[in-house]
Amino acid sequence: MTKHDMIDYLESTMSEANLDFDWSIEWKKRQNVIEVTFTLYAETEPELVIQDIEGTVNTENIIQFEDVVCFYNPEKSKIILDDYLAAFPFDFKKGIEKGFIDAFVKMLRIVVTEGQSDLLDFATDSTIETFEIEWNQVNFEQTIQTFKDTNRYNLERVEYPKF
Repeated sequence: MTKHDMIDYLESTMSEANLDFDWSIEWKKRQNVIEVTFTLYAETEPELVIQDIEGTVNTENIIQFEDVVCFYNPEKSKIILDDYLAAFPFDFKKGIEKGFIDAFVKMLRIVVTEGQSDLLDFATDSTIETFEIEWNQVNFEQTIQTFKDTNRYNLERVEYPKF
């Protein structure tokens, strides 16, 4: 049996989940960070002008929204946690439990599905002034607890990748 590291397990779990959105995983070795990026798209009404936080106005009838979640080493990573939708510390030596990643993928599906619906509303309703996706930490913790209560939480750990 092949030994998986965090990235392998995360990629395989996300692939097996058949997520209905674009996603990618990037390992930032120097920062001891694994980033999961996801992208949403929405078609806008032709007369609707949408401007992002950097002041760029959409010129086509499609808007794209991208956000990032990360797994980081709290002892070595020098990141700004507010730059991420959510950020999860892991033990550099022990890695992270598979059950945690399983719960993360389930929660990510929920958050992004709700976000896609909200983005479509935002893209077609001029009365909605802002769009933002939010990670619900309480729901995530409840998902982990439900997995544990129903004996579906895998305590086996996957290690941080070796250089």
